[in-house]
Amino acid sequence: MFTHDGHAIGDAWYFVDNPTDTVHMFYLAWPENEDGSYNSFVGHAISKDLINWDRLEPVLRSGPIGSWDDLRICTGSTIEHQGRYWMAYSATSTKESTTDTIWDQYRVQRTGMAVSDDLTEWSKLFNNPTSEPDLRYYEGLSSGLRNMAHWRDPYLYDSSEQVYQLICARRLEGDVSQRGTIGLSRSKDMFEWEVLPPLEHDSVSDEMECPQIYEINGLWYLVFCTLGKFLSKDYAARFKNKIPERSNFAMVSNNPLGPYKIYGTGQIIIHPLDSYFYAAQLVPLRGAWYLLATIHDENPDRISDPVRVYADEIGIHQEL
Repeated sequence: MFTHDGHAIGDAWYFVDNPTDTVHMFYLAWPENEDGSYNSFVGHAISKDLINWDRLEPVLRSGPIGSWDDLRICTGSTIEHQGRYWMAYSATSTKESTTDTIWDQYRVQRTGMAVSDDLTEWSKLFNNPTSEPDLRYYEGLSSGLRNMAHWRDPYLYDSSEQVYQLICARRLEGDVSQRGTIGLSRSKDMFEWEVLPPLEHDSVSDEMECPQIYEINGLWYLVFCTLGKFLSKDYAARFKNKIPERSNFAMVSNNPLGPYKIYGTGQIIIHPLDSYFYAAQLVPLRGAWYLLATIHDENPDRISDPVRVYADEIGIHQEL
């Protein structure tokens, strides 16, 4: 497992350098005695086996006071595109946020980009932020359970013709408890991004955090996480009396941009209902697929050891 001494750890994302089978983990962190605001940063560690990690210097920090990202750096993703490395990330600002408890806070979220030639030294783009909700397609201030303008956790997907971002957002229509959606934006140059209507998928939740898509054996899988209290009434009924406080889920499609369907509960890993095993990501390494997640409990915050998983026509599952 991976820890960062003296620091709380949030979400993490991964980039596999295939020629060397080196996995780069980028993770959110902040001093343990703080709430993640002001001094948050994106940490960096590398591994060959997803168990033993060498910690490197942080790669991104919150911006200077008055900037769009001066309050908190949030979840992102990393790809290689046209010979360079690109990181999409989300952030909030002091002038558009409160720092009350997570259920009372007000935050406006946007996405930005950073670029690198070596995965170690990163520069934020001069034209950040690069995207925010288009009110033709998405809610501004949420009608849901949290008082936020949701536009976070961008995941980069390179279609070869253009690059898409999948983003945690809220659609305009439908039952309020089912408006959690995957926002879309696209770009041909990584600088200018066009916001599109939401991804097509089953509506199951008030929020769908940390969205990702993966192609495995000819099918596409939409992976996301959410809290039990965010599940819509109809979807929650599938769990009977075993609704997890928070967990990770998968939907299935024949195409990267959907439509995606959820089968059964769609839960990837069955874990204790009250455990914090969250913000899971899949990592392909040497012909196998692994899941890693963030763990918060009485022990220091950490990234889990890898859990080997497999995919079939109804979802993603733990290998037993």
